[in-house]
Amino acid sequence: MPTHQGQTQTDITLAGSRGSSDSIVEGTSFDFSATHALSGALQVEDLAAGTDRQYTAYELVVRDPTGATLATLAARYKAWVDRGSAEGAKDVAIDSDYDPAAAGSSPSWPISAATVAERSWKVETFDDVGNLFATAHASWQVRSTVQAGARVIQTVVDQSDALLRVHLVYLDGDVVLLDMVVSMTGGVSVAGSISADPADVSDRFTP
Repeated sequence: MPTHQGQTQTDITLAGSRGSSDSIVEGTSFDFSATHALSGALQVEDLAAGTDRQYTAYELVVRDPTGATLATLAARYKAWVDRGSAEGAKDVAIDSDYDPAAAGSSPSWPISAATVAERSWKVETFDDVGNLFATAHASWQVRSTVQAGARVIQTVVDQSDALLRVHLVYLDGDVVLLDMVVSMTGGVSVAGSISADPADVSDRFTP
C-alpha cells in the first residue's frame, strides 16, 4: 500500500546579554506516518518564511482513480519564542523531511472537519533574579475530512506535557481509506542561571 511519512523539527535558541552563558533552546516537532489504499499527495507550505518563527501548513489528500477526494488530513504547526529580559541573538533552525517529497505548496484548510485535535503549549523561563527571561510557545492543529458515508476514528495514543500522539483511521464500511499517526513534541533546555517552569499545556479533541 502507498505510504507517506514526514517530519519537521524546529530548534529556536535565544541567548541572554553579551558575555552571559544564559540561554534557552526550544525544541518542537511535528511528524506523521500514513498508509493509504489509493493514491495520495502531500502539500506543504511555509507560512512564515523569512521570520524568526515556525509556521507550516500540511495537507495529505487521498483520491480515487477518477480524482475525487476520499480523505484528507490537514495540519498547522507553529513555534516561536517571545523575549522577556533576554537581550541576545535568536537563532531559528528548521529541518524538514518528506518521503515521498511534497507534490506542491498549496495545502487547504477545512472549515468543518470530521475530527479535530489541537494542542497549545508554552514554557516560561526566568533569570536568576526572577525576571521573565523568555516564553517558548508552540501550537498544533490537526483536522480530518472524509467522503460522505465514511467515518474517521480518532484515538489519543500518547498524551503528556512533552508529547501528543494521535491515531486516525478513515473507514468506508470495512475499507481503510487512510491510516495515519501524527505526533507533536515540545521541550525546553536552559543554560547558565536560567530556570524553567513546567509546561502549560491545553489539548482539545472533537469528537
